[in-house]
Amino acid sequence: MNTTDLKTFSKFACLDALYWAFIAAFAGYASAYLISCGLSAGVLSVMLACYMGCCFTGAFFWGGLCDRKKTNRKVFLFEFTAAAAAAMAVWFMASRNVRVGAALYPLFGFLFAPLGSNLDSWMLRSFNRDAAVYGRARSLGSVGYAVMMLAMGKLISSFGYVMMPVMSLSAAAVVLILAFFTEEMPYEERKGNAQKTNTRDLFKIRPYMFLLAILFLTGLAVSPFNNLKTVILDSVGGDVSVLGLDAFIGVMVQAVFIFISGTLRRYPSDLRLFVMCACVFVTMFLTFTASSPAMVILGTVFNNISYGVMLPTMREITEKNVTGALKNTAHSLSDAMYGSFAGIIALLYSGAMMDSFGARSVALLGMGIMLVPVIMSLIPVMKNRKAGN
Repeated sequence: MNTTDLKTFSKFACLDALYWAFIAAFAGYASAYLISCGLSAGVLSVMLACYMGCCFTGAFFWGGLCDRKKTNRKVFLFEFTAAAAAAMAVWFMASRNVRVGAALYPLFGFLFAPLGSNLDSWMLRSFNRDAAVYGRARSLGSVGYAVMMLAMGKLISSFGYVMMPVMSLSAAAVVLILAFFTEEMPYEERKGNAQKTNTRDLFKIRPYMFLLAILFLTGLAVSPFNNLKTVILDSVGGDVSVLGLDAFIGVMVQAVFIFISGTLRRYPSDLRLFVMCACVFVTMFLTFTASSPAMVILGTVFNNISYGVMLPTMREITEKNVTGALKNTAHSLSDAMYGSFAGIIALLYSGAMMDSFGARSVALLGMGIMLVPVIMSLIPVMKNRKAGN
C-alpha cells in the first residue's frame, strides 16, 4: 500500500475496531443485563425475536437508503448516533422497568443491525473492492470486539452493569469523530440509459440466492447459541466473566481468519461455504455435549472460525454477482438473512425450549438443521471435484 492507501487503511481499521468495541460494550452484554434485571429466558427470547424482526426491516431500509442517496458516510453518521441514543435508553429504562427496557431493544436493532454492512460496503468501495485489504482492516474490528468483551466481563464483575454506558459511550464518541473525518469514495456512476433495478432483481441471481439459503439455515441453527450464550454458559457453571472470556477467545480466532481472507481466496468459494457449515455443526455438537464452560468456549472457537470464513466469502460472492446499484441492499440482506431473519424464527421457540428442556436442547435441534446446509454446500464441492478430474 502506498502512503495514501495506508492512511485510508489506518482510518478504517481504527473506525471498525472502535465500532465493534461499542457493539461489544452494549449489545454484547445486553441479554445478560436484561436477565440480571429480572427478565426470564422465555421473555428474552421473544424480545430478541422482535429485535431480529426490526433488524431485518432495518437492513432493507438503511441499505436501500445508502443506494438511493449514494452515500454510506452520511447515513452511517446519522444511524450510528441514533443507535447510541437508543442503547442508552434501553439501559436506563431496564433498571427501572425491565419490560419497558426490553420493549425498546428492538428499536436499537432497527438502527444498529445494518450499520456493520453499511461500514463494510463503505470500506470495500474505499479499498477499490480489494478483498484482501478489506479482510485485514475488518479483522481489526474483530480484535476491537474481542478486547472489549474481555474487558467488559472483568469490569462488570468488579463494578456492575453501570460500565455498559460508560464504555459504550466512550467508544461511540471516538467512532463519530473518526467517521466524520473519514473520506468517502464517490459511487460508481450509472449510464443514463441503464435499466432500472429494484430489490426483486436480487432474487433472480442464482449464486446469490444459493448464498442466502445457506446463510438462512446456518443462522437458524446458530442464532440461539449467539444470542442466548449467557443462558448456555450459566447451565454449565459459567458467569458474566466467563462470557467475556468466551467472546475474547472466539473472536480473536475469527480475526485471524478474516485477516487471512485474501490468502483463503485461492480456495473456491463453494469449499469455503462447506467449511463454514461444517464448523457450525461441530459447534452444535460441542454445545450439546458440554459439561463445562471450556467445551462451550471450544464450540465458540469453531463458530468463529465459521464466521471468519463466512464474512469475506459472502462479501466476495455478493460483490461478484450483484450490480453496483444494489450492492448495499444485497450486503444488508445477506447479513439480515444470517443474523435477523433466521433469528426471528429461531428465537420464537428457543427460549421456551431452554425453559422446558434445558439450555443445550437448542444445540441438538441445531445439529439437525445444520445437516441441510452441510449437504447443500457439499454438492457443488463434489461436482467441481469431479469436473476437475
